[in-house]
Amino acid sequence: MSSIAQTPTWSDDIAEIYYKNCSSCHHDGSIAPFELMSYTDAVVWAESTKHVLEENEMPPWPADPDYREFANQKILSDTEKQLVIDWIDNGTPEGNLAAAPLPPVFEPTGSLLDTIDLTVAIEPYTLQSNLDEYRWFVIPNPLNETVYVNKVEVMAGLPEVVHHADLNVDLSTNSYNNDLADPLPGFNNSVGGPSVSYQINAWQPGGGIARYPQGWGIRVDPGSYFIIEIHYGPGGIGLTDSTFMNLQFVKDTPENEIREIVNQWYLYDSAPVLTDGPLEIPAYEVKTFHQQRGPLATDWSLISICPHMHLLGKSYKVWAVDPDGNEIPLIDIPQWDIHWQKFYTYINPLKIPAGSWIYSEGVYDNTLLNHDNPNNPPVDVYRGLRTTDEMFLCYFIYSEYEEGDELIDMTEIIELQEPEPVNVIDYNALSWTILPNPATDWVQITTSNKINVLENFSLFSADGRKQTLLIDEIYNNKMRINVSHLDAGIYFISNGTSSLRLVISSR
Repeated sequence: MSSIAQTPTWSDDIAEIYYKNCSSCHHDGSIAPFELMSYTDAVVWAESTKHVLEENEMPPWPADPDYREFANQKILSDTEKQLVIDWIDNGTPEGNLAAAPLPPVFEPTGSLLDTIDLTVAIEPYTLQSNLDEYRWFVIPNPLNETVYVNKVEVMAGLPEVVHHADLNVDLSTNSYNNDLADPLPGFNNSVGGPSVSYQINAWQPGGGIARYPQGWGIRVDPGSYFIIEIHYGPGGIGLTDSTFMNLQFVKDTPENEIREIVNQWYLYDSAPVLTDGPLEIPAYEVKTFHQQRGPLATDWSLISICPHMHLLGKSYKVWAVDPDGNEIPLIDIPQWDIHWQKFYTYINPLKIPAGSWIYSEGVYDNTLLNHDNPNNPPVDVYRGLRTTDEMFLCYFIYSEYEEGDELIDMTEIIELQEPEPVNVIDYNALSWTILPNPATDWVQITTSNKINVLENFSLFSADGRKQTLLIDEIYNNKMRINVSHLDAGIYFISNGTSSLRLVISSR
């Protein structure tokens, strides 16, 4: 066979690799700075692609697949990586473009869920910086009954800027109080970090719908708060984000048969779990810490895992040891990168037997060799909520084990394609405003929808209690509400699918 015949071509060898591993982020309107949706795109960015492949920077999958494989992992095999490099080194031959695979199609606005039970939306927020921004948005749970979340679909309002968007639950009012202290929608580290009781979902660009097995779900009780954490990448100053998340609940399953999923910070960064703390990293030092916790009271079916560190993180490895002394590898991230954090879902739920212990090792680099170090010269860094502080946490998503759980194919569940959109949600259809805000005696709601939607509006105080909604007048797509009976403070008005914050000023 001639050397030319062995040379990989775009149509026969390379296009499928790009479309499977790169295009989900590298397409119009997504987070990546350029597109990789065609042969021409790939040629223009060929040298850059070769560099990031040789440096193992792309695709962004920090977990070591040799330690533990995960469902739906986007990682190039050595063979695939070498094919792309050889293709570039040989002048990017195109092959037969007419026979090349078609690029994937991305729907930036339409929902793929067959039903949407609740939409949790942030109050539209205008980005304040051209640098990275981290912000938390507080949305009161408008439901009066306990639900179990089975699917989460994230609809990024600014997909070109939203680097990640996480959905959390706060059972306290602490995050609300921080929101109150910040004059803009949501809050940031200047007033304190979020209070999170547990997390529901962590999303990054390219991520699909988070799905759990039928009849399994994460519990959300009435009176709680949804906290949406968003990391905005650089370059978005002046843009307005309207990210929202569609939730689907467990249905058609008796409550006593629902498999409740727990999403827990099982490993945390203080004693007794942190065995060699406190979490302090002196300037100019590389320091290693360890965690251990156990024994487990019951058998677990471990679905997903999510380690968490900040800018000084260098590596994070987690494993379990069962009562017989057998080690169960859970995850190893040998090159930590704060910009790429996610829940890693196992191919099949892992059975972790009762009596097992969970262990970890985390390394932090507070030297100038760490290009993410926020301080030059380095300074001592301590445990804290700000991004420039440090954390050492690991989330676990699990349910109590039942026989046969280890046979569930999570790859099949994750990659399941929903039917053609039946309930397509466009944020413009949800768009509505409250003016004036802050208010004293009255407010006017204006929406793109008409009276049939306006009839569904409800008013809640910041602690989640429903308040009397005094409607003075409804006309066309506007509704005037009397608020003179409300005490000064923060309230939320919900239309059943999204909520906006209303500030009542002192009179």
